[in-house]
Amino acid sequence: MNVIICVTGKIATGKSTVSQFFVKKGFDYINVDKLGHLAFEMNKEHINKVFGTCDRKEVAKIVFSDAKKLALLESIVHPTMIELLKNELNSRRGKNIVIEAAIKRRLGIDCCDITITVLSDENVIKERLKGRYEEELIEKILERQKDIEPEGIIIINNSSIEDLHVQLEKIYEQLTKKVKG
Repeated sequence: MNVIICVTGKIATGKSTVSQFFVKKGFDYINVDKLGHLAFEMNKEHINKVFGTCDRKEVAKIVFSDAKKLALLESIVHPTMIELLKNELNSRRGKNIVIEAAIKRRLGIDCCDITITVLSDENVIKERLKGRYEEELIEKILERQKDIEPEGIIIINNSSIEDLHVQLEKIYEQLTKKVKG
């Protein structure tokens, strides 16, 4: 079985937990957020010129407050991210891969055989993010992620990790049956 699964969804819905489930099943893992951090580093000089800072947290405050500035940052960073993703995929050719990508559509990722969208209620997301971000920034991030639309297999993750794993085992079982059949 050579399959590429893309796990998408808003912040704090459980994308990493879902991705790690597949890693434990032997899948290689690509985290698009990590590629974004690397792309940010690779474009730091340009970002500093445009935004007056290259501190990621400061840039986040700027871009999540202004859609035009977010689009500007994405125009700088996304081409590098796409190139890095292509390189990662090429180096793993012939393997089962799980890609964790909140912004799958915005990046135009179309290499996935299966997409899994992880959904959580907004109040659950906010509770998970308490202590990690200020409430105002959480609101801004969620506002900027309104374009993340459910696609493919939908997983609802509002309760326990055990409940999530039950859903994932069923999906994995169906996937392996489909590949064998």
